[in-house]
Amino acid sequence: MTLEGKVALVTGGGSGIGRGTAVRLARDGANICVADIDMDGAEETASMIREFGRDAITVRANVAAKPQVQEAFDRCVKDLGRLDVAVANAGIGRGASVFDMELKDWQDQVDINLTGVFLTVQAAAQRMRDLGNGGRIVCISSLAALNTGANTWSYSATKAGVAMMVRGWAQELGPHGITINAIGPGVIDTPLAHALAGDEGGPIRTNLEQRTPIGRVGRPSDIAGLISFMAGPDGEFMSGSYVLIDGGIRDARPPMAEDPNDPRVQEIMRHQATGMARREKLQPLIDAR
Repeated sequence: MTLEGKVALVTGGGSGIGRGTAVRLARDGANICVADIDMDGAEETASMIREFGRDAITVRANVAAKPQVQEAFDRCVKDLGRLDVAVANAGIGRGASVFDMELKDWQDQVDINLTGVFLTVQAAAQRMRDLGNGGRIVCISSLAALNTGANTWSYSATKAGVAMMVRGWAQELGPHGITINAIGPGVIDTPLAHALAGDEGGPIRTNLEQRTPIGRVGRPSDIAGLISFMAGPDGEFMSGSYVLIDGGIRDARPPMAEDPNDPRVQEIMRHQATGMARREKLQPLIDAR
């Protein structure tokens, strides 16, 4: 119960790493504000949190819209009484070549993955400073901050920016008793990254497991455990860091097969279709700023 009596706000808390983090922090004693554009997902996460006997509220927040971010943190402090931990997790991915990248797709990634993190950290830091109790902020970057490719360069650019911003912010926030760190997840089995992680027992998953020294893909709980450490008493002296957590795959990444008849490529295409359907559902919410 290292976070007993603490309050945490998690953006993108309605699924994936955000949900895993919100549930883990609740298990460790914290009350949680779940912020997301997908309120159905946020409510599901809140229900899981309440099973631990913790308080949970949900708030709709597009992290690219400053008024919504500010309102989310105001609601958190008003309804839960304080703010000790903030996790800037919300993010999107839009892959395309430099020849084909649409300006809208580029701008959405910048607005959510970069500006959204900035707005989340700014709102959290302002309230932590004003409350006078210090705090912990964790930003989700990516292994993609270190590795990139012909179709992932735009996502990589935004995630590398997160890692660099955290280094600068640590200098300013430390005197206020606020630590801030970035985490670089590898391939994690989440809705956002399912095309990369593949299905259990499928060709993509099997290939990843063979190439990863740990022998499996990541789970949201893997990232949540590290966030809990950073938010807890043992993380007090850690600030301005970028921590990679990828099962060792960074140094074991041969090129993925490109043959359209390769079953791994076919599975990726199926998952990309599923991801596109999810994107079409969320895009109107992303645009509502």
